[in-house]
Amino acid sequence: MYLAFTFSGISSLYAQTRIHGKVMSGKESIPGANIIIKDTYDGASSDKEGKFSFLTYENGEKTLVVSSVGFEPYEQKIKIEGKELEINPILKQTITELDVVTISVGTFEASEEKKSLMLRPLDIVTTAGSKGDLYGALQTLPGTQTIGETEGLFVRGGAGSETKTVLDDMIIPNPFYSSLPDIAQRGRFSPFMFKGTIFNTGGYSAQYGQALSSVLLLNSRDLPQKTTTDLSIMAVGLGASHTHKWENTSATISANYINLKPYYSLLNKKPDWSAEPESKDFGFHYKWKTSSTGMFKFFSGFSNNFTSLYYPNIDKGGKDHFSLENTNLYVNSSYIEMLNPKWSVLTGYSGSYNKDDMKSNDIPLQRNQESNHGRIAFTKTYGRFSNFKFGGEMFQQKIKNGYNNYFLSFNKPLSSAFTETDFFVTPKLATRLGLRYENSSLINQENLAPRASISVKTGKKSQASFAWGKFYQLPENEFTLMNDSLNFENAEHFIVNFQKLNEEKRTFRIEAYYKKYDDLISGIKNNYQWIILDNSGSGYAKGFDIFWRDKGLPMIDYWISYSYLDTKRKYLDFQKEATPTFAPKHTFNIVYKHYIPKITTSAGFTYTYATGRPYYNPNNPDFLSDYTPDYHNLSFTASYLTSIKDHFTVIYTGIGNITAYKNIFGYRYSKDGTKRQEITSPTPVSVFVGMFITFGEDRVRN
Repeated sequence: MYLAFTFSGISSLYAQTRIHGKVMSGKESIPGANIIIKDTYDGASSDKEGKFSFLTYENGEKTLVVSSVGFEPYEQKIKIEGKELEINPILKQTITELDVVTISVGTFEASEEKKSLMLRPLDIVTTAGSKGDLYGALQTLPGTQTIGETEGLFVRGGAGSETKTVLDDMIIPNPFYSSLPDIAQRGRFSPFMFKGTIFNTGGYSAQYGQALSSVLLLNSRDLPQKTTTDLSIMAVGLGASHTHKWENTSATISANYINLKPYYSLLNKKPDWSAEPESKDFGFHYKWKTSSTGMFKFFSGFSNNFTSLYYPNIDKGGKDHFSLENTNLYVNSSYIEMLNPKWSVLTGYSGSYNKDDMKSNDIPLQRNQESNHGRIAFTKTYGRFSNFKFGGEMFQQKIKNGYNNYFLSFNKPLSSAFTETDFFVTPKLATRLGLRYENSSLINQENLAPRASISVKTGKKSQASFAWGKFYQLPENEFTLMNDSLNFENAEHFIVNFQKLNEEKRTFRIEAYYKKYDDLISGIKNNYQWIILDNSGSGYAKGFDIFWRDKGLPMIDYWISYSYLDTKRKYLDFQKEATPTFAPKHTFNIVYKHYIPKITTSAGFTYTYATGRPYYNPNNPDFLSDYTPDYHNLSFTASYLTSIKDHFTVIYTGIGNITAYKNIFGYRYSKDGTKRQEITSPTPVSVFVGMFITFGEDRVRN
C-alpha cells in the first residue's frame, strides 16, 4: 500500500499527456475497443468511429495495449514526454481453429487438440458393437465396409491389405491377431494407448506410403498425469497394469490373460473348438520428456496365442483340423524435438517378429516375418501457419514361409524419401503439395508419387477441398514368394469434399471420390496353384460418403454415416472385371450414446445395415453375379460408473447382434458345385461383461 501511494505521488509531479487516435482493421474502424497503458488504469474505449482520447500522468517508455473481441491483442511501445501523442493502431482479426482452413480431404482426425471429428479412446470403447476394438469402431465411419469373416480395415473398395496402420510414424506390420478360418480377429492394441487417431480414407500425405487405399495414424499418449494401478476383471479373463509417474518420466507395465473356454461353454452355437482361443499379452511403455519441447517414447509388446478347431470338409465329408500358435514381439521408439522456434525433428525405429506355427490335418505349416523400420523427418514452419517437411525411411522385411522341411524365403527392403509443404496463401486458402520416392531392390523397381490438395473456406464454419494423388504398394508376400519380378501395384485418387463444423457440437461432411487401379496382381490358377502371375490387373472404385455427428443435445452424442460404393476390378484369378466379394454397394450406420447422470450410467446402441456382397457360385456362368442377403446388426452397450472403497470403477456390458439376426458373409462350394456351406458369424449373439478398477495416487507436482 505504501508503495502504491508513493508511485501515485511521483506521477502527480508530472504534467498530463493527451493520447488520441483511431483504431482500425484494414479500412474499417473498430468501435468499443479497449485502449490502456499497460500496468496502469489510464485508458479509454473507442467510439462508433473507432476514435479514442485520454489523459495520463505517466512518463517515460510505456506499452500501449489495445484489445477488442474478435481481434488479436495489439501492443506498441510509446514514449511519454508531456507532448501530445497520436497513435492509430491497426488490429488483425483473431484466427481461431474455425477461421483457418484445414487440409482434411479424406481425413477423420481426433486428438487432444482437435476433437471435433472422430475417434477418441472414450468414443471407441463406448461405441456399441465395437467390443472395445479400435478397428471395430472405425467401421462405423463412412468409407469403411463391415466384413465379418476376416480381419482388416476395408476402405472404399480396397482390400484389407490396402490399409496400413502407423504408430508414432512407425509402421505396425501385424496390427491384428493372426487369421483363423472364417473368424475375424481383433486389433492388438488397446485404444487407451492413444491420445489421437487420424484415419485417412484416401488422398493421404506423402509422408506415408505402401497403402493403395488408406492409412490409420495412431499417436500414443504423452506423460500421464499421475501414478495409477488398473485392474480388469472380465468374463473371459484378467488384466492389470501399473503406471508410475516421476517428474519428467513415466513407466508402465501391463499383462492380460484371456481364455474363451468359459464363454463358449455357455453358448449353443459356436465353432467346433478342440482348444478355445487362449492368449497372453505383456506390454512395457517408457516416456521421457527430455526438454520443454522434446519427448522420447518407447513401447514393447509381446503376445502368445493358441487355438485349434475342426471345420467341415465339404468335398470329402467329415472334418478337417486346424491349429494355430502365434508369437508376436513388437518394439517402437520415437524421439521428437524442437531444434529452434522454426525447426523440429522426428526420428524413430520399430522392429517386429511374428511367427505362426500352424497345423492343417497334422501337416505342419509355418509363417515367419521379421521387420525393421527406421525413419527421420524434419519440419520447418514459416509464416503463420505454413510448414515444409522432408525426410526418409528404410523398411526391411525378412519372410520365411513353408511346410514340413520345405521353405521359401526372401528379404524385402524398401527405401523411401519424401517432401511436402502445407502452404497457406491466406488463412482461408491452403494447398498441400507432396512428392514421395520409393525404391525396392527386391523387384528392382522404383516409383515417384506426386500428391496435391487444396482447401478453401466457404464460410466461417465450412470449407471445401479437393485432392489428387498417386499411391503405390508392393505385392503381398505370397505373390512375391512365387514371382520376384512383379512390379508395384498402384492407384490414383481423386477426392472432393465439403464439411461444416460447429466447434465440437455438430459435424457435417460429404465426400465424393474416384479411385483408378493399375498393375494389380492377376493370373491363372490350376488346382489352387498359380501358373501365371503378373501385373495385368486393373479396376476402379467410385462413390460418395456422408457423415453427420451431433453432440449439441444434453447428455446425448450420436452420429450417422452412409456410404455408396461402385467398384469393379480384374485381379487375382477373376474371370472378368467384377465387384470383389468384400464390397457392398450401400452401407449405413447409426451410433447413439446417452449419459444418465442420476445413475452415473452411459448407454447406447449401434445399428449397421449393408446390402449383400457378391460371392462365387460355380454353377452360375456369370462370374460373381450372386449376392448374399443384406447385413443387419443391432448392438447395445452400457457402462456404470461407481467406486469401490474410493477407487474409480467401471462396470461394462456389451451385447452384439441382440436380435440374433443370421448374417451370411458368403458361401463355400464343393469342387463339383453340388454342395455349399454358409459362412456366418461364429456365434449369433456376442456378450461381454467386465469390471475395470483404477487405483491412483496423484504424483504430479504443483
